[in-house]
Amino acid sequence: MSAGEKKVAALLAIVLVVMLGAYIVTGRSSAGPAGAVAVPGGGGGTMGPGGGGFPEVTAMGPEDAKVKIVGLVPIVNPCHAATVAALKEVYEAHPDDIHLTLIDFMGPDSSEWKQKLGVTCATVEINGKYTFNLEGRTVTFQQNEGRMYQPTDLKTVVEGELAKTG
Repeated sequence: MSAGEKKVAALLAIVLVVMLGAYIVTGRSSAGPAGAVAVPGGGGGTMGPGGGGFPEVTAMGPEDAKVKIVGLVPIVNPCHAATVAALKEVYEAHPDDIHLTLIDFMGPDSSEWKQKLGVTCATVEINGKYTFNLEGRTVTFQQNEGRMYQPTDLKTVVEGELAKTG
C-alpha cells in the first residue's frame, strides 16, 4: 500500500469512528427519542438511507412549558452530536418545564424553520433568543459547537431561563 493510500485509509477510519461515536452519543433507535412525537406537517419521515429513526421535526414536552427550545441542527452530523445530546439531557432533567423541538437542518422542513427563525445556519433558540451573556462572555448558539458556544453552555442557559420563570 502506498503512502497516499495509507493516508486515505487512516482518514476513512477516523471518519468511521467519529460517525460511530455520534451514533452512540445521540442514542439512535428505530423508535426515536423517548417521549418524542413527530410534529404534524413536520415531514415525519426518517433520515438517512433506510431511515435513521429520527423524524425530521420532533417535539417533546408540554406546549405551555416555561422554556421553549428550538434546535435547528443537522441531527446526524457529528459536528452537532454533543449539542443534540446536551439538549436531550437538559430536556430529560426538566420534562415538565421544557418544550423541545428538534429540526433536522438537512430535512425537507428546514427551509420553513430557517425562515421562521430568521437564520441561515445551525441554531438553537431558547425562549426566542440564541445569544446570551454567560458570566461576562457572549454565547451564541449558532454554527458548529465549540466555536461560538460549548454544548455545556446550553444547560447553564436553560437553567437560568427556568430560574427566571420561577
